[in-house]
Amino acid sequence: MPRKLAADELNSPEHRRKVAKWQSPAIWVCSLMAFGMGLYTVQLWISLNREQPERNLPDDLIDRFDRNAEGYDDEVNRQEWLMGLHKRRKEMTEKAHGHVLEVSVGTGRNFEYYPIKNCDTVTFLDASGPMLAIAKRKWKEWQPDYFGRVVLKKQSALDPITPPYGAADGYDTVLQTMGLCSTPEPVRLLRNLESVTKADGQILLLEHGKSHYDWLNSLLDKTAAAHADHHGCWWNKDIGKIVEESGLEVVNMKRYNFGTTWWVELRPRAKVQQRKEVETAKGTAPAFPVAEKPWWYLWK
Repeated sequence: MPRKLAADELNSPEHRRKVAKWQSPAIWVCSLMAFGMGLYTVQLWISLNREQPERNLPDDLIDRFDRNAEGYDDEVNRQEWLMGLHKRRKEMTEKAHGHVLEVSVGTGRNFEYYPIKNCDTVTFLDASGPMLAIAKRKWKEWQPDYFGRVVLKKQSALDPITPPYGAADGYDTVLQTMGLCSTPEPVRLLRNLESVTKADGQILLLEHGKSHYDWLNSLLDKTAAAHADHHGCWWNKDIGKIVEESGLEVVNMKRYNFGTTWWVELRPRAKVQQRKEVETAKGTAPAFPVAEKPWWYLWK
């Protein structure tokens, strides 16, 4: 154990110089972070309060990602750093194991965090060809020693997904970060992910959407169309409502950054419940009733 200093040693000029030596960098870093947060807040406030023109946008905004692919990382790096999203991405991606599926992979912003020793196969999907091309380059850069099976495929997560050989029962881990905001059918997307997840598998989501606070939600709503027109995503979606409507079982849900960053861990429902929904959609009733267990008590 370190020796406890006596009172005269604590007040000595030498000790004070040592303390000042260590305090100065810490104060400088904290001041820089505070300045950065303040500057970002002011810029955000100005942009949110700017008068917004009327916009008639299509349901599918994938062309925005195609157009912005090359400069995408530079554009979002600062915002994600200030909001602590790099840490959240790392924490979530490190939970991946077994046969892994990541959808809406974008430019591969999670690649550096993959616990490759825990992954049997990894499948990456994205509907944007230019974004996926950048992701391919990144995977070679971040994971050059991974000799498992890796598939990078241009595909929407709304379309049927085929697990790789050896994963007939589905994926052990399904991951999506910042993807619900950009799909026109978020509930259907979640159910599609559920259909390819093992019964004991996990679905991990890191999303942005509505806040805890009405005043912030009003600002997000006001600027949602302009943000979607440029970035391809609607940042004012109610992620909690989307998850509730999907019917998936909530294992864990946390929120950060005034409630706008959503950490969601889900697991598939019993396969019989999924079959019931399919049969109902086809207009046929299941051969036996299925008891539905209420699960939304986890939502607060």
